[in-house]
Amino acid sequence: MSQIGARFLLTAYRLLGYGALPFFTLSSLPPERRGFLPEAEIWIHAASVGEAVVAAAIIRAIKRIRPRSRLLLTLQTLTGLQKARELLAGIKGVKMARAPFDLPLYAKRAFERVSPRVFVLVETEIWPNLLEEARKRKVAMVLVNGRLSSRSFPRYQRLKPLLRYLLSGFYALGVIGPLEAKRFLKLGAQEEKLFLLGNAKYDLIRERAQQTSPAKSARRLSPESRWVVFGSVRRGEEETIANVISSLRREIPGVSFLLAPRHLESLPSFEKALAQKGLKGQIWSRIKTPTTGLVLLDEIGPLFETYALAQVAFVGGSLVPKGGQNPLEPAAFKVPVLFGPHMENFPYESERLVSTGGGRRINHEEELTKALRHWLFQEAEREKAGLAAYRVLEEFAQAAERYAELVIRALNRLPL
Repeated sequence: MSQIGARFLLTAYRLLGYGALPFFTLSSLPPERRGFLPEAEIWIHAASVGEAVVAAAIIRAIKRIRPRSRLLLTLQTLTGLQKARELLAGIKGVKMARAPFDLPLYAKRAFERVSPRVFVLVETEIWPNLLEEARKRKVAMVLVNGRLSSRSFPRYQRLKPLLRYLLSGFYALGVIGPLEAKRFLKLGAQEEKLFLLGNAKYDLIRERAQQTSPAKSARRLSPESRWVVFGSVRRGEEETIANVISSLRREIPGVSFLLAPRHLESLPSFEKALAQKGLKGQIWSRIKTPTTGLVLLDEIGPLFETYALAQVAFVGGSLVPKGGQNPLEPAAFKVPVLFGPHMENFPYESERLVSTGGGRRINHEEELTKALRHWLFQEAEREKAGLAAYRVLEEFAQAAERYAELVIRALNRLPL
């Protein structure tokens, strides 16, 4: 029954693709979106910026192990393509382009022109027409950095017959952790093809931190002050953070704060919450000389480098049910990390930080104030926690090599 269901869903999807083709043809798509792609032996297919980071880490690892490899990286979004070009600048033997739309004709044309020996999909880029075309041509298919969030998993379950069929055609499925492994197994993945290999994004985070100079942030933030960074904070966290900053400024002379909203459009709501506590922050982009006090980050990009000057960091999107943000970015600078109870997007990282003492999970305003106060006063404990946090990053920053080795095994058709 499931095989019949899979065939029905795949046929319906392909018929929709044929039906939609005239609309795509009339829209004057760029050639690569219609499948006109360069030849490569390894074709890696990703979505956007986050997946570009993962793909770049794995590609760099492949080139270290097998320098002669000829690779093609395709991205769904223009921003993803731009990020990939930035991360892979100077790496020879790697071509990059926008991905073809998953229509039967475009998928067929793409595989005819690329003629890959291995087709690699990053995270959850499971496109039926591309996968079916790869299967027909006996191209080895590999999933890297596989992940299925608790939010998206129910949607995939509704398509279980189709997913079971598509997953059965893979040479190997590499996933980031045990929760993802269980979800892929429930969708019909074969256990002998499933491997827990970790998250490849951390290789580049470690490398990026090593190349980041604190002097860059010191142009705006005085290194003489003790900085607390509230990174990637989200709406719903304004009042708590304003109260914490207000309390600590009264208690601890010489402490400074940087507040970085995850989305710039929420900056006014944080300014309002701070104003209600009698606090006014300086705007990052307007600062001309190194400053202290309270700074509001109004640009995308500089947050990572500000962690280099921090003594303690709080990672936002975690006091409210937003899934949290990456706690290993401050850890890359040996900075101890605080976060709220909602870290569903980073379950392994947050648990490991807590278990090693490199991070703390806090549940409310009083706990956050207390934890920050403790680490600001207890220098030896703060340094010990920061080193523990960095060691957690080191543990996680080995995955790209493992994924690269899996792809090369597929290229050589070696047994798993």
